[in-house]
Amino acid sequence: MEKRLVKYITQLTCAFSLLSCVLVWLLPYVEIGAQKIYAWAMRDQIERRQRYAMLEQMSGLEILDYNTQKITASLNEDEEEMDLSHQLRLELPEGIDGDAVTVSADYMEHRIDIRIPKAGKYYLYDYGIVGKSNRIDNLSYVSDEESGTIALTMSQVMEAESSYDERYLYLDFLRPKEIYDHVVVVDAGHGGDEPGAIAGSVYEKNITLEIVKKIKSCFDNSKDNIGVYYTRLDDSTRGLMERADLANLTEADLFVSIHINSLAGNDSVAGTEVMYDEEAEDTAFDTKDFAEICLEEEVSALGSQERGLVPGHSIYIIRTAQMPVALVEVGFINNPVELQNMLSEDYQMKAAQGIYLAVLRSLELMDHGGIEERDDN
Repeated sequence: MEKRLVKYITQLTCAFSLLSCVLVWLLPYVEIGAQKIYAWAMRDQIERRQRYAMLEQMSGLEILDYNTQKITASLNEDEEEMDLSHQLRLELPEGIDGDAVTVSADYMEHRIDIRIPKAGKYYLYDYGIVGKSNRIDNLSYVSDEESGTIALTMSQVMEAESSYDERYLYLDFLRPKEIYDHVVVVDAGHGGDEPGAIAGSVYEKNITLEIVKKIKSCFDNSKDNIGVYYTRLDDSTRGLMERADLANLTEADLFVSIHINSLAGNDSVAGTEVMYDEEAEDTAFDTKDFAEICLEEEVSALGSQERGLVPGHSIYIIRTAQMPVALVEVGFINNPVELQNMLSEDYQMKAAQGIYLAVLRSLELMDHGGIEERDDN
């Protein structure tokens, strides 16, 4: 037993001595290898810092163009067509599936936001975002501990279509008219710090908002391929230019604005009237045609008194709209009976259905060439 132990220890000692000799012989080479690895790591770090410093001086769009030129230069024609066939291609962080990316739009700001989980502070620098910068006015990026968001300000109102594979998210931007058969813009009058007409504690802005929300429910339940855009669906302040721009930049077929009337000192006045642009060109289907249909459908739905059409060229959103426009005054807030009606959800829904039917009827007429002849007498 002791002999075996001595033999084992002797063998172990010899092996250790041999290993030590080999390590001593290899030490210079190991040291050179370590130095090379360190040098490579330092060079990579320096190059990354230099790249960061260069990219930090660029705008988001300049980074997009820089990355695209760099990628394109390394591809042949077939590969370029395959990889860059979409307007934007965003590389996904490791472990992130395309389903986890959120794409949302703020149509009033002409902005599309792309929220990417686990996209850190240097996402734009470390990951390849490539594509075409046309239709994009500005590209910015912000991040927090959980995600990063790319904000794209578009040259006009655009819809984003997205797809993805295991490595990339692809985005294409389309005009509403490229997606929908018709486009309509609905405006809830006033809002935010502009209450509109007031009766006690009741504000016009709140009634118009409730009616527009119900108009939205009508369109949401429709099977027609109509793209409907809303100037507001909450108590937001919207400028007159913003409202008109949404209609013009979506290339809307129709623009309808919902308001509540008021006539100080006369609480007996009642009824529905509709404003239009009396100076607009007379065409097959124009602002007056649309206003007449809105008036007919709204009076029919509400059973209200018809007060007729009112010239409205002096109103900014009417005179600047590039499509048939109607401003519907549903009723009078200073009339106690109409006020109570307009605070009723049932009456609001009737008002919404009247506008909805007016839009459908108007679009159908437009599809069939408009109104051939109108009796203005």
